Order: sequence, then structure tokens, then C-alpha cells
Amino acid sequence: MGLVKKLFNNGKIYTMNHSEDTYVGVIVNDGTIESLLTQDDLNEININDFEVIDLNEGTMFPGFVETHIHVLGTGVWLSSVILNGETNIEVVKDKIKQKAEQLEPGEWLVAEGYDENLLHGIRLDKNDLDELCKDNPVIIKRVCRHAAIVNTKALKILDVKDDVDNPVGGSYEKQDGELTGWIYDTAMEPFEELASNEDEQSLTKHLQNAIDYLYQFGITGSHTEDLGYYEDYKDVLNAYKTVVGGEDHQRPFRVRLLRHFSVYEQMMDEQATFVDGWLEPDAMKFYADGAFGGSTALLKEPYSNDPAGENYGLSIYTQEELNEKVQLARKYNGAIAVHMIGDKACEMVLDAIEKYPAPKGLRDRLIHISTLNEELLKRVSKLPVICDVQPQFITSDFPWVQDKVGDQRARYLYPFKSMLDLNIIIGGGSDAPIETPNPMLGVHAAVNRQSYGENGAYFIEEAISIFDAMSLYTTQASEIAQTTDRTGKIKPGYEADFTVLDKDPFETDPKELANIQAIKTIVNGKIVYERE
Repeated sequence: MGLVKKLFNNGKIYTMNHSEDTYVGVIVNDGTIESLLTQDDLNEININDFEVIDLNEGTMFPGFVETHIHVLGTGVWLSSVILNGETNIEVVKDKIKQKAEQLEPGEWLVAEGYDENLLHGIRLDKNDLDELCKDNPVIIKRVCRHAAIVNTKALKILDVKDDVDNPVGGSYEKQDGELTGWIYDTAMEPFEELASNEDEQSLTKHLQNAIDYLYQFGITGSHTEDLGYYEDYKDVLNAYKTVVGGEDHQRPFRVRLLRHFSVYEQMMDEQATFVDGWLEPDAMKFYADGAFGGSTALLKEPYSNDPAGENYGLSIYTQEELNEKVQLARKYNGAIAVHMIGDKACEMVLDAIEKYPAPKGLRDRLIHISTLNEELLKRVSKLPVICDVQPQFITSDFPWVQDKVGDQRARYLYPFKSMLDLNIIIGGGSDAPIETPNPMLGVHAAVNRQSYGENGAYFIEEAISIFDAMSLYTTQASEIAQTTDRTGKIKPGYEADFTVLDKDPFETDPKELANIQAIKTIVNGKIVYERE
């Protein structure tokens, strides 16, 4: 006897063909959508022939996919001292102090999500960390992960002294010639490497925790960047192969793995293998600049709030070096995926890919692409590129980022409507653990361009419709993956990946979109999460 077909009903089902295209039932056969049912269709079938899954009057969408996230990094974040969203410096200090008391000798204290913008501008330094934890090395990562604070013990372990020179693509902050403990971009790497101390077993556990966490937000898959960290890429890849897949002991979750340039060539030469339908290889990833938080995003003109008018941000590479990175991917007939926040970084990347175009049929991936202008928008629209955007950056960056770039440049921060009007493909992500990996928070930000409960909006002319915002995590994510023949819509023959919400976004006050929650997450026809 074959598998019993599943019938999902008692809810409203949006196919995402357009906002009016709805059904009342879906039949799934062995992980694939077989048919969609109207009320008349439902009345005519014998439901006893099916395993019936009650949607509890929820609203079903194609499974949400995050196009830019660090899945493994999110798992590691879940095990660290979490400072995201903290607004009281005493609470921050107390969390660090409590963790310090639990550590073994020599063990690193790792904290994530520090944000001085939520702490009235208070910036802890190495002396503060020495008071809180003097016997163990400490690294406190800023929320953007492009800056961190380390204590004296950490500096001593790496033999970093006050006379240290800045590395290429990074910097050590000094005051009156003395290190403050603040480190930026590539200067963070040796500290992070020592602090991470993970192996395949621990990475497997982090990955299980991360996927279980993502399921709660209706996420059925993600495009992630984890290869190139945690020492050996094989540990990471093996952890994914252990955790993700269609077997009973695995978690069904669709993954596209970006490959960091530092391991890309090795992975290609060693012919690293993946898992069809679950674990797919993606582009070669590298960084062009830093981030706004540490004023290291690379701008064409100086930062507006820099008194000396000399800070343009940080260029990780020269144009020549950046061109070489692109050529490395092209050597293996591959596409690139580039982190770029500032307008100058964007310009440099576009120069490189115009000079060395993507192989036919492939599209380069522009990550964040935060600061644009009319000229850059036009250039992007003419290239075979896809863009990973983070709508929640609107709510976490404004209003302070406006002081850094000025009103004129701020007008083209996260210009999603302009991008869609030019038919630029944009997919939604959270960059978790930078932001909470909840697509409905992203939908809220893209539609309202404001934080939940706020009045006013940040450049409302760039707000997009609810349908377009939902598309960022469904049809547009499918465009980015180039899997439009099987994902992104609820359609016969497509993968049975669904997200069921407690409210209908199209019938909800737009100001309340952030409160909509996932009540069921279904991957390959299997319920992987149900809200109690």
C-alpha cells in the first residue's frame, strides 16, 4: 500500500501568483503538491481517503525562505551571552559578569549583539571588560559583527600591543596611543578564531538548535554563509549532512550554502559533495567593506558626522584585489556573493563584475546593497544580479544612520520600491543573528518603514505593498535560488513547503504586521513545528 495522501484544509491558502489567488485545500502526495482545491472541489472528495491536517483557520503561504542568514552562526549565538536589544548598560554588565563566574580557566567569554545605539551611546572598553572578567579572555561582538570589544587577557593571548599596526581591511582603535579594546573587521578574525573552538560534534548541536529555532518563525529554508569559519569547512559540511535531509532522524530544511573565498578553491579542488534537494552549493562569498555601526561601510563621500571629514569607511580590498576575487570565482565558472553596504563599495563591485561578467545562466549576488543612488540603481538593473536585502535594517539603522550619511544619501538607503520598479530581484533576509530571523518583522519593516509602535516613517516613498513584502520570502527568494520551477508558490508539482500564519496579512492593519505569528511550519509535507 502506498503512502496516504495528505489534505491540508480549514484555512485560507495564498498561492502567491497574485494577492487574490486563494484556495481552501491542498493535497500533498509524498512531499509534492498534487492539487489545489476550491470549496466545490473539497465538497466533492471523500476526506476519509486522506490524512487530514487542520489549518485551524490559519493562513497558508509557500514556505518562507530567508535569503541571507548565518544558520550555524545563529546556533552559536543561541549558546552565547545574548545582548541583542538590551537598553540598560547595567543589565549588559550583569550578563557578562554572571557568565564569567561560570567559565573554566582559559575558556573564552563570547557575547553577541552589543549595540551602543540602544545604550545611550555607552561604549564599554577593555578596562570595563577587565573589571567584569579579568581571568578569562573576552570578546563582545557588536550587533553588526563588524566590530568587537576584547579585554586585556585576549590582547595578551594574541600578543597584540599598543604599537600594533592595523591589518589590511581592519583596524585597532587607540586613544592617546593606547588600545581601547575595540577592534574592527579583519582585526577581529584571529580573536574570533581562538574564541570559536568548535568541532564537528559541537557544530552539529548548534545546527540542530538553530533549525529548531528558525522553524518557529515559519522558515522552511535559507541561504546561509557558514563555510570558511570554525576552522575546517569539512566539520561544517558534515554537520549539515548529519542534521539536514529527508531521513527520519534528520530535519527537513532547504539550504543553499554560500562558500567563503578562503575555502572556495579548496572545496572546488576537493570536489566537495552536497545533497540534492536539501543542501545545494551557492556562490563564492567575500566582503567589500564593513558596516555602518562601526562607521566602516565604504562611502564615496566622507561620513557626515566625522568632524575631520576624513572617514570614508573601510575598503577591505583595492579594486585590483577585488577584481582578482571575481576572477577566482570565474576560474571555476562560478558566481560571486559580495557583502557591500556603502555606495563606494557597491561601485567597486559593479566595476569588477562589469569587467568580468558572470558565466551564462548564473547571477552574481549582491548582499545588503544598502546605500544606492539613481546611477547605481540603473547599473544594477542592467546586470544579471540578485540582491539579498534585510528590511529590518531599516528599523535598526534609522534614525542614527541618518546622522552618519546625511539626508541626501539616506534617501537611497534600502530603496526597495525603486529596486522593484526597475525589476531588480530582491530577496528578504534577516542576516541572523544580526536581526531576529522573523520574516514578519521584515514584512512589517518593508511595508511601514518604521519600527513596531513608532509614528512616522523613514522615506515612505520606498515602502512596498504587503504582497511585494511577502514575495521577498517566497517568490523572490525562489528567483534568487533559480528554483522557480519547484519553489516559491503553492502550485501542483511544487515542493510541499508551507508556512501557516495565525492571521491574514492582507486583512491585517499594516501597523500590526509584526504581531503575526507562524502557527505551523511544514517542509516536504511534514509538520516540523506547531505553536502550542
